[in-house]
Amino acid sequence: MKKIKFLSLFAAGLLMAACDKGDFDDWAQPQSNEQQPAVTVSGFTASSAGAVDLNTAGDSVKVINLSETQLPEGGTIDNIRMTIEPQGNLNEEVTLKALTADGKFRNAELQETLVTMFGPRPDARNFNAHVYANVMIGGQAAYVDCGQVGLTMTPKAPHIASKYYLVGGALDWAASAASKEQVFTHSGKDVYEDPVFTYIMESNGGEMWFAFGDDEACDAIGGGDWSKLFGTKGESKDLSGSFDYRYNLGGDHSFCVDGAAASYRISVNMLDMTYEITPLSATPEQWYLVGSCIGDGSWGNSPDNIGKALFPLAFIGDGKLSYTGYFTTDGFKLIKTPGNWDDQWGQGPDGYVKNDGGSGNISVPAAGYYTVTLDYLADQLTIVPVDITPITYAVGIAGSFNGWSFQAMESCPNNDHLWMYNLAADGDQEGKFLIDGWSVNWGATSFPSGIGVQNGPNIPIASGNYIVIFNDITGGYNFIAK
Repeated sequence: MKKIKFLSLFAAGLLMAACDKGDFDDWAQPQSNEQQPAVTVSGFTASSAGAVDLNTAGDSVKVINLSETQLPEGGTIDNIRMTIEPQGNLNEEVTLKALTADGKFRNAELQETLVTMFGPRPDARNFNAHVYANVMIGGQAAYVDCGQVGLTMTPKAPHIASKYYLVGGALDWAASAASKEQVFTHSGKDVYEDPVFTYIMESNGGEMWFAFGDDEACDAIGGGDWSKLFGTKGESKDLSGSFDYRYNLGGDHSFCVDGAAASYRISVNMLDMTYEITPLSATPEQWYLVGSCIGDGSWGNSPDNIGKALFPLAFIGDGKLSYTGYFTTDGFKLIKTPGNWDDQWGQGPDGYVKNDGGSGNISVPAAGYYTVTLDYLADQLTIVPVDITPITYAVGIAGSFNGWSFQAMESCPNNDHLWMYNLAADGDQEGKFLIDGWSVNWGATSFPSGIGVQNGPNIPIASGNYIVIFNDITGGYNFIAK
């Protein structure tokens, strides 16, 4: 009875399609050229084979079942495919072809489609697909619509934690794992959209060995388990390559740098599990603010506009620069080199962008005090409002170059808290920023840029001619060579 019933339904489907086309002979031949319209056969439908986790599946994975698997003698099913309509971030229809007649599909193709639709986060995703198949019985073929199927799949991706920590380096291995003080920085975005974490490791002048891991790995070290840290899959001193868990590598496989550079930027991509180590110079980069709300508002970016239309950010350590001041809602940008617009930060459609030729001017939402921080190693720019009531000073500079006597600095245009001075240092010198009488004075050990603190040490000044800029809100200073 089953064979008769199926053949009857199948023939009915063929007849309906033939009537639609007006030519039965077209349906009675194998469909190897132009695709014929799909027919439906009662009782012959597709259903989900169950939730699929591509992390644990092999190269092929069973996705669908067909409800009528016992075809009449000689009946075969082939060319199963499922069509996924635009949904999520999928902008156009995608058709995937099964590898086998029992509904197995390629893991890689499913992965690519899932990531396109929903991104790489390994969460179970629900979506719909329409299933079609070619069915052959007694020399006759039909393109059968097997119906819509609801599917649940999890894309293949490694677990990515919210934080990672350097273990070792310039610190004791066990102590640094326990303190978790060497924290990698991150953009704050979804870790599966931005899987890159960065740490700046200061050099101690000699070989430095290290690994890294998440909270679980660091906590496990306290119990004597070091296997959950990540190690290199290549040579210890390779500056780039792939990494994996130590328990997969069968040893510690620690990373190592020679200590010849002032510091090292360690960037790890937790999605594709690759790393890059970049030796860094001790000299910080210099970036400037320029725009309608900066200084005289002229947008003049030439070197002679430093302190007038170009305001520098001060170095605060670990590859970061900062500036705090009053901003109106008028636009501005950041540039790296006076007289040149090639390296700049502006406003993009989804945030701040670097060196985008189509970027717009950055503007704050309301007039007020803001702190601009640029991490030039990680290429991250943040602008946050600050609640401060600045004290108004008349600021000067003093040092070995003038017998430590107070010398008034010039107020920068349209800024009561930024000061400028032209300094000729004949030989190496020392200096400080102060108000007359020394009750308030700012000093630090870094040069040519840094953050001075009350009663701090004398600032070392290398021989040369400088435009000196000082911010009395933050103590930030820059000695900019002429």
